[in-house]
Amino acid sequence: MDIVKLTPLAAAITVALLAACDSSAPPANAPESPRAGNAAAPAADAPGAAMEPAAAPDLAPMADTTSRGFVVSKWYDNLPEVDPADCPEGFNLPESEHFEVDMAAFNEARKDIGYREAQKKFFPPDACSNPTAQEDPGFKTFDGSVTLAGLDLDGEDSKKSDGSACAHDDFTGPNGETGIDSQHWRLLGCTKAYQPGGQIDRLYRGGNFVKEGYPILIELLDVDDPRNDDSIQVRISSSQDSVEVGASGEVLRDLSLRHHKEAAYVGAAAPGKIVDGVVTSEPVDLKLRLKQQVIDAAFFFRDARIRAEMQPDGSIQGVLGFYWDADNFYTVNNDHYIGEYHSGRIAAETRGYMCAGIYHAIPRMTDGHPDPETGECTSLSAQMHFEGTPAFVLPRETDSAKNPADLSADAA
Repeated sequence: MDIVKLTPLAAAITVALLAACDSSAPPANAPESPRAGNAAAPAADAPGAAMEPAAAPDLAPMADTTSRGFVVSKWYDNLPEVDPADCPEGFNLPESEHFEVDMAAFNEARKDIGYREAQKKFFPPDACSNPTAQEDPGFKTFDGSVTLAGLDLDGEDSKKSDGSACAHDDFTGPNGETGIDSQHWRLLGCTKAYQPGGQIDRLYRGGNFVKEGYPILIELLDVDDPRNDDSIQVRISSSQDSVEVGASGEVLRDLSLRHHKEAAYVGAAAPGKIVDGVVTSEPVDLKLRLKQQVIDAAFFFRDARIRAEMQPDGSIQGVLGFYWDADNFYTVNNDHYIGEYHSGRIAAETRGYMCAGIYHAIPRMTDGHPDPETGECTSLSAQMHFEGTPAFVLPRETDSAKNPADLSADAA
């Protein structure tokens, strides 16, 4: 685990859990965790269950003869400075502060009776593993105005005062552009870890996401002119390989990286274009493999698209705008394990919020993909910024002995 500044509870729990279990794999008789690729993943209607794309993408070979590949070498939230007046009630509190836990007594009890029993004695039931285990403690969201870089995902400069279904206030971009959608930021904008220099900022800018897990690959296909081409295809996928870094810690150029071996993590090619070196793509659903510290799961991004600028050195820089499936968002951030031990409480404590609070706040902030029966929105608009280093993207390896139905079943 990377060295980051933990709250006293997070540090104590982390030490206890790592001492109590082998973090590389749970014991043979441990309950299976709801992770990507796990046959025992929670049902779709279970709290925090991740929704899956309807089908694996068509992986037929592309007809292009000219392509450019990149591996995402930097991945981060573009976090704006928050005026204290925009969080008038202050930042959200983690459980240890909300319940005013005597941490010295907790740590002594942990030594005597173990982490699990100490947790039962000093804390209420764990809402990270069962989000309905606690009452809604209230959650402070960011309701002010701030400059935010990103994309207009719905083609409207939305106003919460409009009163429409899933109404929300959009942001204005750094160049005066309107209609920037990011309910993800509004949800977390009054949380300590999501401030410039906070835990999430340090984690992403330190490169953990890129170096620890499955790299994200970006391919520009059917490119006739890298400066101006009105008809290209853009594919975003996970890789089954890991990146290599140089002495400076930067991802090396021109690595050969394969698509992920599971078809579900290889994105479908989306129409796109290049205008004066700026690449844009049409919306497409993405499922991307995630491995970072104790988190082993998958992102489910809906209607994802990029806007990125080709750089003189051959790299690419831009933003990925998308709607984050709400159930998947909760699962990825709060439902994970260290061995057999559920570790969502550690993550929530470190980030500065309570799982019960964010669980009840998410439905208030969703702004995309209304449920056809209830009309309730099921996704959060979000923006992630990235830099891509030139790379050679290789097709995934397949088992010729299996038919397409078998491959789809493996990837589910």
